[in-house]
This record gives sequence, structure tokens and C-alpha cells, in this order.
Amino acid sequence: MRPRRPLPLVSGVLLAALLVVPAAAGSAQSLQEARAERAQLQSRLDATAAELGATEGRVATLEAEGEALEAEASELAASVAELQEGMQAQVVALYKRGSARDPLTIFLTSDDPNEALLRAQTLERVVIADLGEVESLGADRRRLEAVQERLEAQRADVAAAVAEQRELRDALQRDLQRAAELEQRLEAEERERQRRAEEERRRKAAAEAEARAAREAAAARTPSAPSAPSSGSSGSSGGGGRAPTSAGKACPVGQPHSFTDTWGAPRSGGRAHRGTDILAPYGTPVYAIVDGTWSIQSPGPSAGLWAILRGSDGNQYWYMHLQSHTVSNGARVSAGQQTATNGDTGNARGTPHVHFELHPGGGSAINPYPLLRSVC
Repeated sequence: MRPRRPLPLVSGVLLAALLVVPAAAGSAQSLQEARAERAQLQSRLDATAAELGATEGRVATLEAEGEALEAEASELAASVAELQEGMQAQVVALYKRGSARDPLTIFLTSDDPNEALLRAQTLERVVIADLGEVESLGADRRRLEAVQERLEAQRADVAAAVAEQRELRDALQRDLQRAAELEQRLEAEERERQRRAEEERRRKAAAEAEARAAREAAAARTPSAPSAPSSGSSGSSGGGGRAPTSAGKACPVGQPHSFTDTWGAPRSGGRAHRGTDILAPYGTPVYAIVDGTWSIQSPGPSAGLWAILRGSDGNQYWYMHLQSHTVSNGARVSAGQQTATNGDTGNARGTPHVHFELHPGGGSAINPYPLLRSVC
């Protein structure tokens, strides 16, 4: 009796397909919702990052103004103290000599009119000088009080700006964490989609193979029937742990991340910002932007853990505030290869990010923002 295997197999494939469709539709909807939320989060991240950059600049400016006011207050306080000491010394000296400070009294009580006139004129000049010192003392005291008032108000402004900076950092960290969770969810959804697609491909391949076997069996029983040629399927290979590249370049920090153009913005210590801060959660992969050599530098109080990517294109790319290195010093790396993880070492405590600099030809830094916009 002729077997009837193809029919149950086809029915099984159809049943499996019917069962998969609702799940796939629900997954697609979930994926779409996650992508929409991720897009909204990215907009918020970019806005918060821009506001944080502006706040950091304002804090640096206020701190510099405060240092100038403190220096002015210290100078005025020293001047006031010096004038007070000088006047006190003159009073003590005159008291010890028992001298009157009225030129008319000196003139009338002296036996020699010429000597009395000379002494009276000299004393008048001393009195006038003392009056000038008194006026200078009063002016310096008033200026000192005004500077101290400005300094107190300025310190309040700094405290408010620092509090705002802290709130922005906290909000940014919350959004980055949520974005990271969404990123993981999207990746899991994509892996699940690929798994279902692979299972469907295998089911179809199995059904085709069984149908082909049935045809070949029928052909064997019918000599006149030509045999069908066999067909093979080609597999695909992929690599993980790398960033996508375009024109030989890759974004130096993985998703989620956010960055704005803060080139030249004021920073603490009177510095100007000479790079772009790419904010991302702790541990986010850091990648080589181009092919080159990963050169680990000595950690510093400002840069923290950092490295220079000496690009094969002749340029240098500086990565600062790293949490760890994932390749050894002097390693040859390719664009998109992971080289480190994101952190907040050095003076970046509390705000994990990569301070990224571009040094064309190894020379002075230029604004890397346009380059980052083109590859991230």
C-alpha cells in the first residue's frame, strides 16, 4: 500500500504556521512599542544632555567668578587691616609724645613764631594725610562689604547650579538605565524574531525535503519520470560584539548614548572643553572608531583611565574616563572592535561618559562633533 506521509506533514506545517502568526504579530506590536518608547527616550536624553552641558558651563563660570571675588575680598581685607594698623600706630605715637593735633594750638603756644609756623604746617600736612587714610579706609571698607555681599549671592548661585546639575545627572542616569533596558529588550526581540524565522525556514526545508523524497520515490516506481535535481541551502554567518561600520568608521560608544556639541564650553579651572562627551550607562561597550593601534596611557586625576587610538589614517582619537580596557596596550584593532567599557574615572565621577577628542595628524584637537554625528 502506498504511504501517505506528505499530507500529514503539510498539514503539520500549516498548523504550525497558523500558531506562529499570532505570536509573531504580537511580537511585532511589542517591538514597535519598544522602538517608539526608545525614540522618545532618545529625544529626552539629548535634551537633558544639552541642558547638563550648559549647566556644567554655568557652574564653571560661576566658580571662576567666585574665585575672582574671593581674591578681591582678600586684597581689600588686607588693605583695610593695613590702614587700620597704620592709624593705630600713629595714635599710639602721638599719645606717647603728648602732642596736640591742632596746628593753631601749636602755633599759639610756641615761643618761636617761625618754628611754630613750620611745625603747624608740618602737622597740618600730617592731619590732611591722616584724613586721606581715613577716607581710603572708609572706601575700602564699603567696597569690601559690597564684594562680600556679591560673594555670598554668588555662592548661593553656585549652590543652586550644582543642585540643578545633580538633578540633571540623576534624571540622565534614570533615562539611560531605561534606555539600556529597552535596548536589551529590542535585542532579545530581534533574537527571538530571528529564531522563529530560522525555525520556519527549517520547517519549510524539512517539508520540501520530504516532498522531494516522495517525488523521488514515485519517480523510482515510474522509470519514465525524470528525477528532480537536488537543491541545497546556504547558511549565513554573523559576528557578535562589534559595532556596525560605515566607510571604515564606527561609532565609538554603543547604544544607548547621547552627546551634544559642547566644544569650547567653560570648564572648571578656567579650561575650555576640547572634545565631545558621549554619555552612556556604566559598562557600555567602547569601540575603535577606525582601524589602528590601541595605546593605553597612564591614568590621571582628570582623564582617569584613558587611551589613544592611533588611527591607520594618521589621526589620533583620545578616549577618556574609561571603566576598563578590553584589549592590551599596543593591540592592533579594527573599526567597530570593542576596546574598552564606559565609566566615570578621573574627574567624571557621577556622570559616566567617554570624553572623546579628535587630533588630526596627532596635532592639536579640533571639534569632533561633526565626525561623531556622521558615524553615530
